[in-house]
Amino acid sequence: MIAPTLARAIVAVVFCGFGSIAVLWVIQEGKGTDIALAVTCLAGLLSLQYFYFCRPQVDLHSRRAYAMLAAQACLAYLPLPLFGNAWVSQPSFLAGSVLLVLPLSAAWPVYTAIVASTGISRYFLDGTWSDVVYILVNTSTAGLYVYGLTRLARLVTALHEARDELATSTVAHERLRFARDLHDLLGLSLSAIAPKGELALRLVRRNPARAERELSEILDISRRALADVRAIARLYREISLNEEATTLASMLAASNVDLRVDLDLRELPSHMRTTLSALLREGVAYVLRHREVEHCEIVLRQEDGRVSVDIVNDEVGAGQDGEADGYENLQKMVSRMGGELSVGVDPDERLRLHVSVPVTARSPERVPTATEPTESIPQFATKLANWLVVAVFFGSFVQAVIRALWVTREFWDIALVSAYLTAALVMQLAYFSRPGTRLGSPVSYPLLGLMALLVFLPSVQFQDASWTGLQGFLAGSALLVLRPALGWGVFAAVAVAVTWSQIGFLDLLPRAIGLPIITIDLGLVTYGLTWMARTVRQLRAARQELAEVALAETRLHFARDLHDLLGLSLSAITLKSELAYRLVMLDPDRARTELTEVLEISRHALADVRSVASGYHEMSLEEECRTAESLLTTAGLNVQMDVGYGELPPEVSTVLATVLREGVTNVLRHSKGECCEITIRADDGDAYLDVVNDGVTKQTDRDRGGWGSGIRNMSDRVAGLGGLLTAQYEGDGRFGLSARIPTSH
Repeated sequence: MIAPTLARAIVAVVFCGFGSIAVLWVIQEGKGTDIALAVTCLAGLLSLQYFYFCRPQVDLHSRRAYAMLAAQACLAYLPLPLFGNAWVSQPSFLAGSVLLVLPLSAAWPVYTAIVASTGISRYFLDGTWSDVVYILVNTSTAGLYVYGLTRLARLVTALHEARDELATSTVAHERLRFARDLHDLLGLSLSAIAPKGELALRLVRRNPARAERELSEILDISRRALADVRAIARLYREISLNEEATTLASMLAASNVDLRVDLDLRELPSHMRTTLSALLREGVAYVLRHREVEHCEIVLRQEDGRVSVDIVNDEVGAGQDGEADGYENLQKMVSRMGGELSVGVDPDERLRLHVSVPVTARSPERVPTATEPTESIPQFATKLANWLVVAVFFGSFVQAVIRALWVTREFWDIALVSAYLTAALVMQLAYFSRPGTRLGSPVSYPLLGLMALLVFLPSVQFQDASWTGLQGFLAGSALLVLRPALGWGVFAAVAVAVTWSQIGFLDLLPRAIGLPIITIDLGLVTYGLTWMARTVRQLRAARQELAEVALAETRLHFARDLHDLLGLSLSAITLKSELAYRLVMLDPDRARTELTEVLEISRHALADVRSVASGYHEMSLEEECRTAESLLTTAGLNVQMDVGYGELPPEVSTVLATVLREGVTNVLRHSKGECCEITIRADDGDAYLDVVNDGVTKQTDRDRGGWGSGIRNMSDRVAGLGGLLTAQYEGDGRFGLSARIPTSH
């Protein structure tokens, strides 16, 4: 919270310094009895500005904001007849506030009117033309830095406080993207297993050869789905359009669909290849939801900077469940590409899906990052700060020249002082306050010394030149360039030097005390406007980095869930399909049993896809135990189950279920043994899970270097609940996986 706190501190000191000069003038003009009233009115002005208009939570366009603006106008103008010249500059706060509250079309005319009113007031209060010009420049400059400091302080605080919101939004966008990937890559594959399994189940007795072919196709689909899981877990590979077209053609042919393919696969941008691959897959999935399809055509054309895709089948009957969802997915995908989608019956009474997209379209896989909705904020803040820096510094320069005119009327003196001040202004704008300047570079230090010469050299020419007030440039730049301790030391030294130069003018308090205040204010404004603009840019980068970290964690979480939840299901489908394939001729009844389990597992896999995409999945440990026993038995292992855990918290049960699933997956993949022992128990506030199997081959160097991603994922999950996961070789070809998790937190 250093950035928002420092921003508010700078604003408070600058506003109090500006307002205190009015009190000094009240004292100077001998109105001692009115000091309390002046302080009260000033406190009201400052309180409204700091505690209301500077708060980022305040809606500056609400009715209450307009009421506060009216109250500030009363405090700015009503004391004017009483305090006269001492109060003539206080409408500067109102000028800055109208820029914050009113619409731009009204804000600038009102701002101009307020500035003009101070000049008119000064003129009728016996002011000279130089006094009128000075107060006009003073009010306009002060109004701008009141607006700028308030606006930038609000932005610094708002951007700082919004960092968690950005990460959350980025994660939400990534979750949507991930859900689309799951649907596009796994939805068709898993959906195809169910009808093929049902068909094979019906054909086991009547036509074993045909059932065998269907089982072979299920094996191909399940292996492809496993590959897709690995692809997503590796974080969104680019899909080859050629490979996807070949895969879809093979899948349709395997589904006994007479297919005609005509694809114009000339060179396309990378994002278009991935986009069209997803589009082809989704389109074919949509068409295949009509179960009686016998003929299908896929035509892809490139013409006049557009790509058209036509998928035609010969079935126009009612669609199956999920067709509406499929069409909605297609429509969203095409819409994100800036294309057009139509579905209808062509003159030959065939169902035709037509898509046309521009070649330059962006990929539908891309979602706006969370920085994009707020992108205009840091850009606006940066432009605002740059413009305000120029305007405020130039206004300060003009005031300094006018102060010099109060000291001397000699042309060459004024010309020389103006030259010094112009050089200081140019150096400030071109280097110290320029966006992108590396203020820590070695060249900054000699330039800072040159700035000191330029703002103090007029004192060598004539004694009263310290009245210029541009020493604030040096003070503010020192804070920007030097380390904090040294920078604030130089800042204080500049203020002391200016104060010392005014010792001889104690009879004129607004000058003797006011000049150091002006120097301090200008130093803080110089530092504040420049630092806040840089801070907005740094916060923008920090927020983006934070979002990327959250995004990386979310992707890791997704990849872990894919491995843990879908890996075993798809492996089980493959295993049981292979067994049914071998048994279909030898033992049809056993083959039917295995096929029934394949269908059940495929339905669970589809549910797992939805749970991973939604980010919520509570697993049943009891159901996982039954599945583990069935799979291990199917694989020919002797399974010994010792389960007695009672009631467990849902999060503990879910993590133990995923550990069990990973353990069984490892047994199926890596073990060549005959026995597996599974023990689950709860005792003394802890839940325990042990999976021990034999038949493990000799430990390899790779194993010694660290466990695979599955074990690491499980270790992270268990540790997240305060538990411990261990995996070790126990000798004699035995391998043990153990987890201990506290059941109360």
